[in-house]
Amino acid sequence: MSRQQIVLLLTPPLLLATTYGVYRLLVPRLGRRGGYLAGFLFYWLGWCLILPLALLGPQGIRDLFRVDLPGLGQPWWLALSFLVIPLLLGFGYAFPRALRAKPGWRSVVISVAIALVNGILEEVLWRGAYVSLFPDQWLLAVLYPAVGFGVWHFSPQSVFPNRAPGGNLSLVLVAAILGLLWGWVAYASGSIGWTVASHVLFDFSGLGGRVYVAKR
Repeated sequence: MSRQQIVLLLTPPLLLATTYGVYRLLVPRLGRRGGYLAGFLFYWLGWCLILPLALLGPQGIRDLFRVDLPGLGQPWWLALSFLVIPLLLGFGYAFPRALRAKPGWRSVVISVAIALVNGILEEVLWRGAYVSLFPDQWLLAVLYPAVGFGVWHFSPQSVFPNRAPGGNLSLVLVAAILGLLWGWVAYASGSIGWTVASHVLFDFSGLGGRVYVAKR
């Protein structure tokens, strides 16, 4: 097993521990919103950008986005279903709830920005890096990072707990299932181009920017 593969196997527990520690450290100093954003910046830059760059290099990152049309993998209809299911969940459940809060234009703009950054960078780490470094090992390329992706969500929920039915655990389970769906597509197609699109749209459906503009 290569050094890069070993690093990826160690990533989920180390990521959870460090991000949780950053949230615990920064929230008392920056407030819930400031600490929440700073924690995500640490996660995005350190774990989702710098680590994949170190493991794959710039060209390796670019190759993750290469799509050879039709490029969905086989069977294509299953891959398409796995890309659409998250959108049905997001725009069928989360989006109507978010709209009832009457978000303003600032919430929408911030939500678009967060969805783009989070969706792209999370796919680079949790799908792209694992599929690239474990090309013939489905369990390590898809299942293992899907579980890690789900469990990581315990960390930000230490600041803003999930208030939907099932609490924090339900969000972690949903995230792990979404990780499996997107991971299957990335593994079958050899690209994160399609999963990035699905992930960004899903993240936008929750209008997460409301956190930063809502009244205290």
